[in-house]
Amino acid sequence: MSIIEIRDLTFSYPERNLDAVKNVSFSVDSGEYIAILGANGSGKSTLARLICGYLEPSAGSIVREQGMRMGLVFQSPGDQIVASVVETDTAFGPRNLKCSEEEVIGRTVSSLDSVGLLDRLLDKTRDLSQGQKQKLGVAGIAALHPTVFVLDESTSMIDPESRSHLLEVMDRWHQQGKTILHITHSLEEAHRAQRVIAMNEGQMIFDGSRQQFMAHKDMEKLLFGEALPLNTFVSCPSAQWKPTLDNPSDEMPRGFQNDAALIFRNLNFAYETDDFIQEHHGEKKSLFENFSLPVEAGRLTALMGPSGCGKSTLMEIAAGLLSVPAGEVYSNSRPLLALQDSDHGLFEEFAADDVAFGPRNQGIAGKELVKKVRFAMEQVGLSYEKFAERQTMSLSGGEKRKVSLAGIIAMDGQVLLFDEPTAGLDAKSRRKVMEMLLSLVKAGKTVLFTTHREDEAMIAHRVVKLANTVPVSIKEVLVADSLLCKTSQEQDCSEQSFEEIGMLHQQQPLGGVSLLQFLSNFGSSFSSGSNKPSVIQGLPALVKYLLFFALFIFSFVTKTISLAGIGVGSVILYGLLAHYPLKTGFLSILKLIPWLLFFFLIQIFFLPVYPTDTILWQGSFMVITDTKVVSGVLLLLHLTAAFISLSVFVFSISEQEILDGLESLLYPLGKCGFPVRHVTLVAGVVFRFVPLLAQEAALIVKIQLIRGGLGEATGFMAKIRILLPLLIPLTIRTLNQASVLADALTARYYS
Repeated sequence: MSIIEIRDLTFSYPERNLDAVKNVSFSVDSGEYIAILGANGSGKSTLARLICGYLEPSAGSIVREQGMRMGLVFQSPGDQIVASVVETDTAFGPRNLKCSEEEVIGRTVSSLDSVGLLDRLLDKTRDLSQGQKQKLGVAGIAALHPTVFVLDESTSMIDPESRSHLLEVMDRWHQQGKTILHITHSLEEAHRAQRVIAMNEGQMIFDGSRQQFMAHKDMEKLLFGEALPLNTFVSCPSAQWKPTLDNPSDEMPRGFQNDAALIFRNLNFAYETDDFIQEHHGEKKSLFENFSLPVEAGRLTALMGPSGCGKSTLMEIAAGLLSVPAGEVYSNSRPLLALQDSDHGLFEEFAADDVAFGPRNQGIAGKELVKKVRFAMEQVGLSYEKFAERQTMSLSGGEKRKVSLAGIIAMDGQVLLFDEPTAGLDAKSRRKVMEMLLSLVKAGKTVLFTTHREDEAMIAHRVVKLANTVPVSIKEVLVADSLLCKTSQEQDCSEQSFEEIGMLHQQQPLGGVSLLQFLSNFGSSFSSGSNKPSVIQGLPALVKYLLFFALFIFSFVTKTISLAGIGVGSVILYGLLAHYPLKTGFLSILKLIPWLLFFFLIQIFFLPVYPTDTILWQGSFMVITDTKVVSGVLLLLHLTAAFISLSVFVFSISEQEILDGLESLLYPLGKCGFPVRHVTLVAGVVFRFVPLLAQEAALIVKIQLIRGGLGEATGFMAKIRILLPLLIPLTIRTLNQASVLADALTARYYS
């Protein structure tokens, strides 16, 4: 029985001169499992959004069975997230469906467990890896219990084990009678479906059973091309350096440093975490302890490992985007990194201009610039004539990724890092990118790339696999342990540093790392909620609100120093009852001392002198009286009490409690027709959207730093000047994210 009927469906984006979907017709029966295939830009994602009602057809029709619930998993992992905590994000949809709290908890736990994220229940969504965010997107839709699952490349960024697990989950959905439309670039995943639909340039070119598709070898070759070749490289015996578990800081052999273009040596690294995260994980989460890894010069190295094991972190350390508390990074030149989600950070209007951004900052112009841009675009499979003047925002997800890769290639660096360069690309594009990596190596470059695909890894000269343990101190080398030695092994280098040898130089963090840290801290300041058991923690959300308001208001209405002191003492007791780390709060206040002194001086300068005042000191332009001093001290006490009370409130209340408490406070207004639900949604969106914008800004800063767009700035005005180039791209991203967030709310059935 058909539950979806599609007839002569056509859709055109206003900014393009061609149909994204053209004259497509087919029906979907209840309980079918359909794989939708096609190259990047073939119209698959557009078709999915049309089916789910996010876009209106330009022509044709879509008829859906009445009462059917659609569940769309977005192509980009971060776009689906609407809350700052994993549990709250997954529960958002069931709450919109007016499920009972018991049902909400059951669906949340079941959905997170099905994708392997139950152990991250209380984590901040901003701390998840791209692969983990992709799992969370699936969990959030699964919690809706939709009639039809529409998954847009939902396995593109997760490791093989997680991918296999998610595919098994999809099989169970199918066995339970759910209808599944799975957009994929994987031939293996297509073979799991009952039926296969193939798209090309907006049109449907195949619709048949799995058996018919498997028998149609020409169609399979058209969509997937030739399989990637296996590694045929021969390793040369030479000096080796492979640290052991017993002694991870083994000294490198003599002459070895001439073998490598990039060396990680004795790295220690852990992300700065707030008190809330440390509660959930125990101690601070370390990714690397005494970690050492050489990357062979002039060769292709693949880096593998499960989602969240530290692959992207290692790449960012090498590129100078993260500073390490211990250990060093050595390289023969500044490594250039194509970030995993750099396609989200495109900031020029046209594709060619974005690719040209880095070379322009290197001082390249004119015909030489055009030559480099053309070469880079052709390397990733984008025709310069066809795509140079295409608007970046109008490109498909795969095309954006290719543009971001081209932007790094155009800079012609000696050490190139690619983080998941083929994620989200179709089979032919993946092959093109892998051939591009090999061609870079043949041109004398050193290339390190991360991947979840075994077939891609086996093309490399060497494969390094990060362990699924935290912290990681030693990695398992799977293929080609040996290194090509260019110098005599007997050369005595034991007393020489890398710099003295003249081959490698210690790499320092880029100048804008402090700005990245600021953006990260700014976003995290909007995260809230502690699970530490305490008297305050156990209070209902409404009582937490009322207690906070009482203390906060009391902080400002006191008129004497004694009462203000009682106010400070009250908020300190409030903090102790909440198990709030008061030391952290007071250290934060110390950072505000310049501002507190500024306000104190305003009191001294501008308050009037009354006849009853006692003059303590008098100068040409300033008179200090007892009343002014008391007023200044009162201000300091008021601000201290207000700051601590606000900090304790944020510490002791979860994001969901903030929304629940706000809804309880506004309940009387709701009885009068006031849209309480919309107000609480806005509050929730703030908790998600502000950190999201901070992340967007950080991404743009990262990309501009890598491509030479920002430099070290000293002085207030200089810092303002380097931020100006971020305003336009961040504004564009803000508008885009607002649209994406609206779609994400729609996907979770908010109304």
